[in-house]
Amino acid sequence: MLEALGFEVVQVPLRARERPHRHGIPIAEQVENTLLGKIESAQRECSAPRVIVADTLVEDPDDHLQPLGQPSNRQEAINMLLRLSGRNHRVWTGTALIQGTKVESWVESATVSIDSLDDEVLEALIISDSWRGKAGGYDFAGPMGNFATIIDGEEETVLGFTPQLFDALGND
Repeated sequence: MLEALGFEVVQVPLRARERPHRHGIPIAEQVENTLLGKIESAQRECSAPRVIVADTLVEDPDDHLQPLGQPSNRQEAINMLLRLSGRNHRVWTGTALIQGTKVESWVESATVSIDSLDDEVLEALIISDSWRGKAGGYDFAGPMGNFATIIDGEEETVLGFTPQLFDALGND
């Protein structure tokens, strides 16, 4: 998305260990807490004139305090996809734009509806490996895009950026 707007994108993983998500508090606060840790790390580690950090979590449809982060293996991905199959859930994304000492950050959510996933579709999603590194075990811009619909909110939020980031970049 950023390259499409004419920005040169250089992805560099932060060396600092990511703050663990704090369970038992609203997902928006969990995302904000992790984002703050990423901001602090980026300010110490990155010297680029413009740095973007982000965090995304999927909210368990049955428990608004339970995050569905990135599955660590196929079984976790299957469990997450089965939990989301045929249901609506919220995706929470926090994004920060760091420009020198100036930091702007935002947290937004979008509601996504997932079709009922039969065994064949579920197997194809797992085999595709599109679940790797994705909150909730799916990539809306990948194969899951054929089975998911945004019913409230913005696509950017589901893809891992808040819309306000693009507004801020457009004002530079």
